[in-house]
Amino acid sequence: ALTEWLARRRQDVVVLCSGWKRKFCLEDTLFAGALTERLLATGLFRTECDSAHASHDLWSLAKGDVLGYIEKAAHRHRLKKLVLDDVIPYSFTFDEVSVVPVFDGQTIRDTGQ
Repeated sequence: ALTEWLARRRQDVVVLCSGWKRKFCLEDTLFAGALTERLLATGLFRTECDSAHASHDLWSLAKGDVLGYIEKAAHRHRLKKLVLDDVIPYSFTFDEVSVVPVFDGQTIRDTGQ
């Protein structure tokens, strides 16, 4: 849903990865890489951004076994310790929902595609 919504808008896209405590994290970067791959595949987008290329390269490396790859992520281990790691498989499921949330300045709402 997100790729299609962004393609319809035909505007520049900036993917902001939150990280963890001011540090790089794998799961955000994998998302950015997957989104980059999908956006570039539409033919409507291009990039000259090093971080987009790096996240796309990381995604290309991991996408064959994302759940295996994410085992090395620090956040995966934090979730395991909290017995919350059952969300990991769902977190890497694509095209499961059609909701695209946006912040309108006051609230987060669905775009209503």
